[in-house]
Amino acid sequence: MERSKRFLGLKKEAVLLDSWLYIVKAMLAIGTGYILGNMFSVTRLDMISVLLGVMYNLEATNISAVKGGINQLLASFLGAVTTGVLVYILGVNVVTVMLGMGLTLFIALKIDYTAVSPVAIFTSIYMTQYLQSDALGNPSILLTIRLRIFALGLGVFIAMVFNLVFSLIYYRKITKKRLEYVKVKLDFVMSYTYRFLTEEGDLQPQYNAVFSSAFADIETVSSNLAALSKDPLLPLKILEKEHLETAKDVVKRMKLMTHLAYDSCFIKDTFKVRIKPDQLKSYHDFMYKFGQLDFLSASPDRDNFMPHYHVYELEDDQAKRIYENLDLIFSEYNTIVEEQFRVK
Repeated sequence: MERSKRFLGLKKEAVLLDSWLYIVKAMLAIGTGYILGNMFSVTRLDMISVLLGVMYNLEATNISAVKGGINQLLASFLGAVTTGVLVYILGVNVVTVMLGMGLTLFIALKIDYTAVSPVAIFTSIYMTQYLQSDALGNPSILLTIRLRIFALGLGVFIAMVFNLVFSLIYYRKITKKRLEYVKVKLDFVMSYTYRFLTEEGDLQPQYNAVFSSAFADIETVSSNLAALSKDPLLPLKILEKEHLETAKDVVKRMKLMTHLAYDSCFIKDTFKVRIKPDQLKSYHDFMYKFGQLDFLSASPDRDNFMPHYHVYELEDDQAKRIYENLDLIFSEYNTIVEEQFRVK
């Protein structure tokens, strides 16, 4: 039974990132795209662009992403025009394929330097490999651009509508789920840190890989919360904005805890500091309390606070630095527990 549950279910981290909701949203959006695409005489000629437009612009996270959809559509339109002009002048050959792609990438980066739209890339290829013909059977740049933009535009529009609708329905629940996601990741990091500090020899996986993954996950959530707070279409009230700011502060504190844990592992690895398990009893107690922290709980546990850590009187300055790091971790954790009551 448990094996079947693991096979059929998703990991807890995926559930906390609303993966089931994304699957439902994708199914409904792609179905809508298929129905509407076949309703129009132009778009039914290129259902691939309609459906790809839906999926390329459908957000896995619950934000409306209107700006991103418009940017993709604009980059695709400009890429189609520039590549179309090249094809009209030079025909379809290796030169137009190369120049068309280069110009499309240039335009896409001018619009948004942080990412190149895969839709724009596909549009450039489309304009050289999927030319439409007019009534006389001659290749037509204008008909090709019209078909591509109409079909793609319909897909982007459908994706934007579903992004917005699902965001309006679900945005209030996102904050706690994102915090719980980071907590789950940090739960492993903190347990790993305890093992790394107390065990002799190499511990697999290497601590650099463990912390790199944790920092990447934290940055993803931080970016997600920032995008949520800046989304112009979400009706965030003053209190909800305050909760979002509190959540962003919690994420920053968990990131600091991760930095402190990394520094402790680095010190132990670099200076070969030896620490016995009984010297980390307070840290062991902290791991239990941290594991009990639940951002999804309607009534947070007020007994989750961590008592102040005792710094051992040791002559080894590097060992003292590790204990000071742990003390700071406990301090940040206690602040997080306090802020947990203000996150809705």
